[in-house]
Amino acid sequence: MKRYGPLIAVADALAVGDPGRNHLRLTPDAVILREGNGNRGILSWDGIESIVLDVPTTRFRLPGLVSTVVLGALTAVVLADLDADPDDGAVTLTVDGESTTVPLSRHHVGGYWAPTVDGAHRLLGHLIANPEQRALLAHPEPLIDIAAQLAREAV
Repeated sequence: MKRYGPLIAVADALAVGDPGRNHLRLTPDAVILREGNGNRGILSWDGIESIVLDVPTTRFRLPGLVSTVVLGALTAVVLADLDADPDDGAVTLTVDGESTTVPLSRHHVGGYWAPTVDGAHRLLGHLIANPEQRALLAHPEPLIDIAAQLAREAV
């Protein structure tokens, strides 16, 4: 399972957000709005004009590591589960001129490293603009590498 910021490779798709909670599942044919294993809607790529993530970001390169260490230490000190699930972000999808905002769950407490979100936005824009490239979503691991490359080019 390969991950880069908000992107994660899952079976036959690329997930945006935490696949165990609210996320998008990008397939070659559609964008599926998911809540865990349940579908909340299916959008054909043909009508999608934009996908914009609204998640906290940080300039620190390893935000998940720090939040995990800090929460682990605090839990050990108080000897109780702190129930510190990350708050949901959001994603706005513009389809046929109409915008819809839905929750987008994050993988860890704290923000995503800002270049990973930029890389995700650039990859999403590329997939919207280039329908022939969507076939790559059936094997998403290389797409995560492309998102990382796009983020490096933007820095």
